[in-house]
Amino acid sequence: MNGCEHAVEYVYQYLDEELTLTRRARISVHLRRCGACCGAFEFEKHLKAKIAAGGKSEPPPELFDHLRALLEQERTNEDSGS
Repeated sequence: MNGCEHAVEYVYQYLDEELTLTRRARISVHLRRCGACCGAFEFEKHLKAKIAAGGKSEPPPELFDHLRALLEQERTNEDSGS
């Protein structure tokens, strides 16, 4: 496996800091030397940050109203024997 394949294989573990110090150091060295992989890692890092930021909003209140109505309808159907 060449350096690029090795770096790509561990992209998310690297970004999440879930790798051993040795493996992380090897990938860091590769990223400093390989512009293509460094660019790919930067893209993934920014994408991950955007996804994380987008997931912090609260669902609209209408969603909860709709779910409550569905649950009530299900309960009514069960009570009536349907």
